[in-house]
Amino acid sequence: MIKEGPENRINGLESGYGNLKSDIININEYPREKEALIKSKLLLESSIESQKDTNIFSTDMNYNYLYFNKAHKDSMKFAYNKDIETGMNILDCISSDDDKKLIKVNLDHALKGESNSFIQIFGDVNRAYYESFFNPILNERKEIIGCTVLARDITDRIKAEQALKDSETKFREIINQINDAIIVFSKQGQIIIWNKGAEQICGLKASDAINKSIIDIQIQLTPPPNNERTLIEKAINGILNNETPERLNQIINSEIVSLNTGKLKNIQSMVFPVKLNGDILFCTVIRDTTEIKRYEKELLRVNSEKDKFYSMIAQYLYTPFNVFNNFSQLMAEELDNLPIREIQKMALMMSKSARNLYGLLDNLLQWTKLNQGKIPFEPQIVNLKKISQDAVSILKPDDNSEEFKINHLIEDGINVYADNFMLKTILRNLVSYAMKSSENDRQIDILARESPSEVTISVLNKGIGINPDYLKNPLDISQIQSAIGTAEEKGTTLGLLLCKEFVEKHKGKIWIESGKGKSNEYKFTLPMNIR
Repeated sequence: MIKEGPENRINGLESGYGNLKSDIININEYPREKEALIKSKLLLESSIESQKDTNIFSTDMNYNYLYFNKAHKDSMKFAYNKDIETGMNILDCISSDDDKKLIKVNLDHALKGESNSFIQIFGDVNRAYYESFFNPILNERKEIIGCTVLARDITDRIKAEQALKDSETKFREIINQINDAIIVFSKQGQIIIWNKGAEQICGLKASDAINKSIIDIQIQLTPPPNNERTLIEKAINGILNNETPERLNQIINSEIVSLNTGKLKNIQSMVFPVKLNGDILFCTVIRDTTEIKRYEKELLRVNSEKDKFYSMIAQYLYTPFNVFNNFSQLMAEELDNLPIREIQKMALMMSKSARNLYGLLDNLLQWTKLNQGKIPFEPQIVNLKKISQDAVSILKPDDNSEEFKINHLIEDGINVYADNFMLKTILRNLVSYAMKSSENDRQIDILARESPSEVTISVLNKGIGINPDYLKNPLDISQIQSAIGTAEEKGTTLGLLLCKEFVEKHKGKIWIESGKGKSNEYKFTLPMNIR
């Protein structure tokens, strides 16, 4: 047994004192900690209150306010005209039933430990968009004691996004109203815009083109043999990589294959770069020039035919006027010395030339009026034989002989649906033309054959025949020419052209059947009834 001495008592006191020191709080440090805590709280509150567009509040398990910042207080006043205070039940402060239900659902999720977020319009008096985040509040024992909510006012952002969408919608609507193709693709060659004009011209829907490679689409649209991938890749990559800047902003004429019809189309295209938000895009504008090209070709054809037509008219006017000029000059200089028979012969030749000239000018006038739409078209049911007899009754051969016999081999009961004036002109021209190419028998037959819907009318003569090359296009103004008659006289095909125009006006057909040394037969069809 050890006795307790003075040293042991001192050591024990020191030991006890040491333990006591470890449990003593230095009260001199407390004011500084309190001050730091206050500063920290003020700093936190200042930080929270500085978020003017962010609502921050917290509730207990019964939806009562534990805390809210000024932004939330102002928002509740703005949305529901409610002045809130700590301890109030947030659900009681919301006047909109829909908003109240939505807040409660999300608070309940957070109070069960489920964090969640959503974007919603809030407000009864005034409306605003908020992006809200709900999170549970946990104590040191990880128990849920409430909910904290952070809600950002994103009304301006939503309005800006909506304005951007509206602007984009209007932009797309505008470019969709343009008949030209508008195609926009990125620097990577990905198609971004494909308007309705592109759908119509290229025959490819926007849904099948957007986000596709411009190279792949170009290969489909390019007709052979230029649709090789290597050629198209080189051309487009040259634009994308700025290797061929000379191709930009240049109008290029080319052809494409419309993918929905397989038909070739003439186009004019131009590619130009566009800078948008720092990115470089490429816009292609394509115009369908197929109809323009067709009109250009038609205009060239018409001009060519016009030149030939004028040449032909000059040719046929030259002969009769030359006859008049020569005979009038001869008669003026030698009239006293000419026998009466010579004078009579010259007068007959001048009369013949005058009749030919009159027939030419009459046909020319009628043809011009028809093409200008100045001849009325008034079809009706008429008797074919009577019209035929009336039409040719005034015709006489050029030599004034009475040897020509015109046989109207048409049944009395055959009627056609035709314009009286035009039908007479057709028959008169065909019979007149047949007279010029008749041989010695000087006989012309006019025949008609009925079918269920139309009548085929023929003017037949024993002529010298017509050149087979001429028969290929006998009624084409571009092939207009002379036919040599029995007495080496020239007869114009202008009358045949006029016949063709008049027959087609009745939706009929006209053609010539002939061979050298055989009969010439001029045929055309007319409807029997109203069509």
